[in-house]
Amino acid sequence: MTTAFLQREPDPADRERWRDELAAIPPAARCGERLVLFLFRVGSERFGIESAYLELAAPLPGLHSMPHRREALAGVINVRGSVTLCFSLANILGCAAGPAPVRPMMLVLTHRTWRVACRVDACEGMAEFERSALLPVPATLLAASRTHLKGLFGAGDEPDVAWLDADSLFNAFNAAAG
Repeated sequence: MTTAFLQREPDPADRERWRDELAAIPPAARCGERLVLFLFRVGSERFGIESAYLELAAPLPGLHSMPHRREALAGVINVRGSVTLCFSLANILGCAAGPAPVRPMMLVLTHRTWRVACRVDACEGMAEFERSALLPVPATLLAASRTHLKGLFGAGDEPDVAWLDADSLFNAFNAAAG
């Protein structure tokens, strides 16, 4: 009997890369003035969320639609044998959806008693930023988007990274599920 897709272990190469990325962060930087975020893309936008909220990043399994759902609720998925609500971050954050990715990904996020999945276009892995480099959220963003962001980090040649406010994001999930 084959193992269910979501019960398989991550690819060993990914595990080693993630372990090396985390090990390269000095212990003093983990809790001081540096911030470690898991980066991902929704459309052409880059976002980061603190790794403490990330349970799993994996290819998006079969998404099952739900009747009479709100637009932000994409449906439900099976995550390790548990039915989990899956949300559209593009809808919640007010992002323009990009071209359909060849291999859409999901993030499984946990916060207090909540466990949800979010469809994302790509996962980029961990990155660290200096808290002192945090820029304010531009006033030109839609109000709905601004409420879910703590600020922006410049990323050199890459697009800026928007730091997500987990409390606000989970409040939006709660409202969309309600």
